[in-house]
Amino acid sequence: MTPDEAVRAMAARLGAINWDRHGDKAWSKAVLLKEYFRRAARWAAAYGCDSPVPFFDIAACVDSTVRADRHLIDDVVADANTRGSRSVKRLLPFILHWSAIRPTLDADLLQRLEDPFEPLILLFERGGGFHTANGEVDLELKSVRMAGWRGRADDPPITSFAADDLDQIDRDGSIAQFGRVIEPL
Repeated sequence: MTPDEAVRAMAARLGAINWDRHGDKAWSKAVLLKEYFRRAARWAAAYGCDSPVPFFDIAACVDSTVRADRHLIDDVVADANTRGSRSVKRLLPFILHWSAIRPTLDADLLQRLEDPFEPLILLFERGGGFHTANGEVDLELKSVRMAGWRGRADDPPITSFAADDLDQIDRDGSIAQFGRVIEPL
């Protein structure tokens, strides 16, 4: 797949996301977010990225000459009805730039350092985005602190992205927090 084809495929995937948030997937979204932090920390360490925040343009750290088409980025950002989440709208170009650079990277590198944005895209596909405030990522019924995200580089990776496994995380989290499985808000 060429970089342009990869960016268009990602634009289509992002365009299919229902950005409404319902809260019932907060626990799996927290797990996916922490996996993104782990992966972003590994890429930041490998390429000397000095971003103080976990949401940054990883592709620019790897090779700032490979970029997604600006007009396509503008279209994706304009079309994403993220319910006012400026955090997510700022993040979408980083995902598209990553899609452009990914096909140019060595396969061995991609085995050592996993795709950093895949967990975030799955998070979005599980029910919208998030917003950040006061150093935390708010996922409706759960929040995750951003501080220390670089320290997650050596955390064990998530073992499964399967929908059934993520749904089980949500059931378990809901029962632990509320004593029952909650329905979408």
